[in-house]
Amino acid sequence: MTHINDTTKTPKGKHLSRDERIIIQTLLNENYSNRQIARKLGRAPQTINNEVKRGSYTRKNQQV
Repeated sequence: MTHINDTTKTPKGKHLSRDERIIIQTLLNENYSNRQIARKLGRAPQTINNEVKRGSYTRKNQQV
């Protein structure tokens, strides 16, 4: 099955670079959502979600 409307810039299966991981951490600290980060990096939202769930990053406590 071929995806016609693929929105990611990188091929499937490619690992995140160190720079991308640093950007993810920075944007998480600025309270960006996973979807917003994915759009900025040209990655699938699930990729960002997997990185966050892996536990490498923690969000700052949001003030309510």
